[in-house]
Amino acid sequence: MSDVIPALAQLIGAFQNWAPGEGAPRPALERVMDAIEILNDNPEAKAELRAAVADARQHGAQHIDGVPLVALHCLLLEEERHD
Repeated sequence: MSDVIPALAQLIGAFQNWAPGEGAPRPALERVMDAIEILNDNPEAKAELRAAVADARQHGAQHIDGVPLVALHCLLLEEERHD
């Protein structure tokens, strides 16, 4: 699986510790972008994330490792094309 969950958890933590006047947490942002690219290019990684989200929902969880399920669900939405 891509490391999208740990990457997002790191980004959330970075923003929680972010002080006004500091630049954006670039390493954490880059890690998330890399993880999302892997997720989009690898159907197996997307299937594993989909299964992890479904399992968490089945058990009544709202988060996986501090990452809200709603954010993870958004990564799984398929883009509709209107040609």
